[in-house]
Amino acid sequence: MKMRSLLSLSIAGLLSAPVYATTVTGKVTDTAGQPVAGAEVKIEGSRRVAYTDANGIYRFDDVKQPHIHLHVYSSNYIHGDNDLGDVNADQNVDFVLQPASVENIVVTANALQSSVLESVTPVTVISADKLRKIEAPTLGETLKNAPGVHSTYFGPVSSSPVIRGNDGPRVKIVQNGLDVSDVSRVGPDHNVASTLSSATQVEVLRGPATLQYGSGAIGGVVNVVDKRIPQYQIDGVEGEAETSYSTVNNGSYTRADVTGGSGNIVWHVDGFYRDTDNADIPGYASVEPDDDEPYGELESSAMETRNVVAGLSYVAEEGYFGFAVEQLDNEYGVPGHSHEHEEEHDEDETEEEHEEHAEEGVLIDVDMTRYQAAGEWHSPFEGLTNLKFAAAYTDYEHAEIEDGEPGTVFTNESSDIRLSAYHEEVNGWHGVFGLQFNHSDYNAVGEEAFTPANTTSSYALYIVEQKNVGDVTFELGGRLERTTLDADASEVELDVLHDEHEGEEHAVAFNFPDYDFTSLSLSAGANWEYQEGHSVAVTLSRSERAPSQQELFSAGQHLATQSYEVGLVFDMDEEGHIEETLKGVKEEVSTNLDITFRKFTGSWGYSASFFYNQADDYIFQTSTGLIALSEHEEHDEHEEEGLESEHEEHGHDEHGDEEGLPIYYFQQADADIWGFEAETYVDLTDTLLLTVFGDYIRAEIEDDDLPRTPPMRFGSELSYVNDGLSADVGFTWYDDQNEVASFETATDGYTLVNASVQYEFGTQGIDWVVFARGENLTDEEARVHTSFLKDQAPLPGRNFTMGVRALF
Repeated sequence: MKMRSLLSLSIAGLLSAPVYATTVTGKVTDTAGQPVAGAEVKIEGSRRVAYTDANGIYRFDDVKQPHIHLHVYSSNYIHGDNDLGDVNADQNVDFVLQPASVENIVVTANALQSSVLESVTPVTVISADKLRKIEAPTLGETLKNAPGVHSTYFGPVSSSPVIRGNDGPRVKIVQNGLDVSDVSRVGPDHNVASTLSSATQVEVLRGPATLQYGSGAIGGVVNVVDKRIPQYQIDGVEGEAETSYSTVNNGSYTRADVTGGSGNIVWHVDGFYRDTDNADIPGYASVEPDDDEPYGELESSAMETRNVVAGLSYVAEEGYFGFAVEQLDNEYGVPGHSHEHEEEHDEDETEEEHEEHAEEGVLIDVDMTRYQAAGEWHSPFEGLTNLKFAAAYTDYEHAEIEDGEPGTVFTNESSDIRLSAYHEEVNGWHGVFGLQFNHSDYNAVGEEAFTPANTTSSYALYIVEQKNVGDVTFELGGRLERTTLDADASEVELDVLHDEHEGEEHAVAFNFPDYDFTSLSLSAGANWEYQEGHSVAVTLSRSERAPSQQELFSAGQHLATQSYEVGLVFDMDEEGHIEETLKGVKEEVSTNLDITFRKFTGSWGYSASFFYNQADDYIFQTSTGLIALSEHEEHDEHEEEGLESEHEEHGHDEHGDEEGLPIYYFQQADADIWGFEAETYVDLTDTLLLTVFGDYIRAEIEDDDLPRTPPMRFGSELSYVNDGLSADVGFTWYDDQNEVASFETATDGYTLVNASVQYEFGTQGIDWVVFARGENLTDEEARVHTSFLKDQAPLPGRNFTMGVRALF
């Protein structure tokens, strides 16, 4: 027995590799031999991070990993790496980084977290410094000048990103990789609950990103990255605070962001408060204003928002685990309704009460609590380099308040869980495979509940693999997803247009079956650096998307968009009759080709993407040209002659009038969407940078155009940077949009001129930034074609914002 034990110990000793504690140090310089300060140096598969000093020196002590792979990142340089393999002695590793003419940031939304220039798919990353300069109260308005990105613009209080003409359920909005789980995908009046006050960067993935985020990302992904769950150790306290004032809406904005820690414990707290009045506009809000409509003011466009986030993490060399809680309270107006209700006031109402109600209009009161957890475990098992876990639970509620009285209440309780495993190289391939689960319990109670209570559950398996062969990076991926939608029974008006059955029942209760969809998405791509500093990336993907609950089950008046919505499951004829039987629904299948050219060295660079998307059974919402009658209207007011006049009138006013609501019907048909986006950077001098961008989208569906397609646009900005002073001036030109869908009106083009200036200086350990910026300096009337409210809510007029920011 004793001999057997000794033999076992001897074998174990032979098989186990000794672990050496080594020191890794080196110097990072550019191609001219100058030190690169502030570069981030990481040891792959660990929490170890070092930053180069003013001389470009970095250092790691007590490194116990046998296999060492170093990565170096700096936004002004091309990513550098060096795989040292298994080491058992101290290492000195120097890096020479090649300058990049395009800002090169690591994209956390990519499964393999490649940099912007290495990405196979088109991507734009907006850094924290850029965000602070362009941040608007809504996500859509903040991102609207990124190539290929527009905004739904539901007034200055609510807007979501439109990526290559896709919005709503086709654009996934995530916070640190997890669904924001609000109801902004249900209607354009619902603001995105993700906040930017403490964001370190925002990543926009254009084109299908279904492999990592699900079928809802068939149009693109917006990932807001912040520090709510700290991932790296910090000794002491650091943060920033800011306050600013805007003239266009008498708006005040104050925020603070603080992170601190000691040893393995790191904490984070951030919050902001925003308060604005109604926005000033150049002229009347409506294209055809009434006699008593106010001039120069967009009614019901004020907002008041409070947001607080607190997070705590345990961080060690082997990984981290953290938890965060967020509370959001947001109250904002819905433009386009105040004046309508002003016309409909009760005859017995006093003038004072009437004015008070008109001023109140329609408000949305949001209350959201979000819990988020995340963790990472390096080298957990043999064959795996990393294991990541992330989960979020969101309790969202908002009430639509009309004339001071609570109306419809929307709630959404949602869970999102993701587990990802990164494996060691196999025949040169490295990658990630994972599981994702998402569950949403949605309900709407009130007269404006245009969709029934329902639950949506999805389960998915995904894999993304990458291999480098010389100057070419290959990437393959797939995702298998099962989605189930279960809706409660709902009573629906069968004749939303006609009153042909007077004295009979006009509505029927529909019992919806469970709708199950199995989506398979595949992607293949390559990025080839065909000569130094020049690359071309090609991606071919086939993505399947399950319909959203709004697209399926809508059946009723939608207060915010002033329309009557009818979902896919209902069979409605050309005269507005809804059949008593439900029709079948197919998945949307999209085949997408993306080609991206990049130049990223020298005194100038560019990125240009060309895309073509052929979609089978594309789901779209379009105006029918019909008007849904109100309950109090009489049959004799809507004879055939009257209907014809409604059709004619609707051709000039897609929102109808107070006699009824235009009917919007979700349908499916084959669609073709193609276009391009491009951006160029030119260093004119050591202090002057010229940026030029443009994009174009064409969207057709059988023999018609898709509604609300963004117009062509072109923009330019000249920037000056010298010591602590920086300034810029630029413009964006939007073309007329005359390629419109049936019953949709054309939109005139416009040009917006903006400028900003800021000065940085330091005092006693605090860096101060004093800034001012001007927007729409020519005070031009601008109406956004992608907005449901384009004829009732123009963009704000001339605005000046002034503020100060402190970093410590």
